[in-house]
Formats: sequence, structure tokens, C-alpha cells
Amino acid sequence: MKQNYNNTMMTDDEIKQLIAKNAKAIEALSSSLAAEKQERQQKIIQWEKDRNQLYQYLSRIAAAQASFYEVQADYYHQLSILGDRQTQINEKQAQMQAQILQILQHMNLPTDPNIEE
Repeated sequence: MKQNYNNTMMTDDEIKQLIAKNAKAIEALSSSLAAEKQERQQKIIQWEKDRNQLYQYLSRIAAAQASFYEVQADYYHQLSILGDRQTQINEKQAQMQAQILQILQHMNLPTDPNIEE
């Protein structure tokens, strides 16, 4: 027999039962800790997969954005070219009108078709 902290005596069987209970409790705690560790590892792995997928999405968005800006720049460039062409056409048209007026004046014809002489 052993004496415990309350000055009560424990039999060898009681000590063995206490040891067995403690062993079961330790085993249960160990199992619980192992399960929590495994669950935490799975969550970390899933988090890493999610993070990698997010980075892939962000990369795709950045690439799409870059493509959009390239298309937009090309669009504005084409608009600029069309604007320059329109300016050239307008200038050419003004020159032609001036030449027509000179010809009409040289021929002494009215320059304004709405005016009758």
C-alpha cells in the first residue's frame, strides 16, 4: 500500500487503476493532439493551394489588363491616324475650294451659286 497526499492509503489495485486511467487519458490527449495537428496541416495545405490559386487569378487579371491597355493604346493610335487623315482631307478640300474660286474668278463667273448676276 502507498500513501497519497490526503493521508489515505491506496491499494496496489487502486494504484494500477489510477495508472491505467492516466494512461488512457494521456493516450486520448495524444490522439486528440495528433488529430488536431493533422487537421491543422490539412488546413495549411488547403490555404497554400487557395493562395496559389489566388495568385494565378491575379496573374491572369494582370495579363488581361495588360492586353486591354495594349488594345486601348492601339485604338487611340488608330483614332489619331484617322484624325490626321481627316485633317489632310479637310485641308485638301479647302485647297480645292480655293482653286475652284480662283478659276471661277478668272472666268468671271459668280462664286456663290445662290447669287444671280
